[in-house]
Amino acid sequence: MADIDALILILARRNARRKSPRIQTKKRFRLHQNVQQLPDELLIERCRFDRDSINYLRGLLSDKLVNPYAHNHPLSVEAKICAALAYYTSNSFQTAVGNFVGVSQSTISHAVTHVTDALVELGEQFVNFPPPESHEREKRQFRDIAGFPDVLGVVGCTHIAIRAPPGDPHTFLNHKSFHSLKVQITADVNSTITSVVARFPGSSRDAFVWRRSPMAARCAAGCLGTGHLLGGPGYPLRPWLLTPVRRPASRAEELYNQALRKTLRRVAVTCRLLKKRFRCLDGARVLNCFPEKCGRIIIACCVLHNIAVGRNVPLPPEEGAAAQGPNREEEEEGEEEEEEVGEMGDEDAESPQCQLGWQKRQAVIQRHFENL
Repeated sequence: MADIDALILILARRNARRKSPRIQTKKRFRLHQNVQQLPDELLIERCRFDRDSINYLRGLLSDKLVNPYAHNHPLSVEAKICAALAYYTSNSFQTAVGNFVGVSQSTISHAVTHVTDALVELGEQFVNFPPPESHEREKRQFRDIAGFPDVLGVVGCTHIAIRAPPGDPHTFLNHKSFHSLKVQITADVNSTITSVVARFPGSSRDAFVWRRSPMAARCAAGCLGTGHLLGGPGYPLRPWLLTPVRRPASRAEELYNQALRKTLRRVAVTCRLLKKRFRCLDGARVLNCFPEKCGRIIIACCVLHNIAVGRNVPLPPEEGAAAQGPNREEEEEGEEEEEEVGEMGDEDAESPQCQLGWQKRQAVIQRHFENL
């Protein structure tokens, strides 16, 4: 009998030590902010787009961002777009951006990737060179700046700071001593980006980037007709790409250089607007991705920039004033390139295309600047 009592006592103690069964609780999900309830001023400050433009982006991207297999209260298309826009606009880490839309850092990261990929797919739709039927209008608008004839666009490069990539970081170290992608854009008189190349390391020269860009091939194929682009001293002289006279020997050549540089300033203004609108590109904090993904983020920002310009979406007042005001940094980049490259013409002057470019430049000088 005593054995039975001892066994009962042992079992009772064992049952007492067992953990009470876990009570199943319903998962809680943080509510994502409703963009429709936020004022336009806050949206422009945080996302650089107003409510109507975010709705427009939702219509453009919804087919690419909806995941039919998602579960557990996924982000809406609108929330994904705002998360990505807040990241592009922010100068802070993704965790801080996540606080804005009420989601985690990993969710923000996935949203940025999905939205970036969707925007890159729209690149050809929103970043394209003016068609032939609009060339005369483009020429008139550019001529109104400084009297330079037959200009269809301006081309230039800017540096976008990135983290030092593994494997071959020194090729991304630019002449300003930070790691970057060298990004080439062409722009029209309204600061719309008409082409972009964002895949070359920061140590690349302007002429190297240009010769390997799709825009150079299009120009060589005659897509500009009788028009031409303007480029800085680091670019090769071509019939379709006019550059400054390196050592002007007459008043006409000096006037030509002055008009070219004043017109070329539009590309510097465009680069500043792009960086002010999307602070992830302004260098205050580097893009913390591999170069290929950095290039895709840059192209996505260019697509968004053109959408914003086309829809007349303003920058916050302080940012807009800074972007339009005088800033020598972008303009001096071409001058630094000239010092770095030296007399690039020594290796290029004998090429047939350079000779044709020289002839066209002389004709422009004589016809339009000789009698001023």
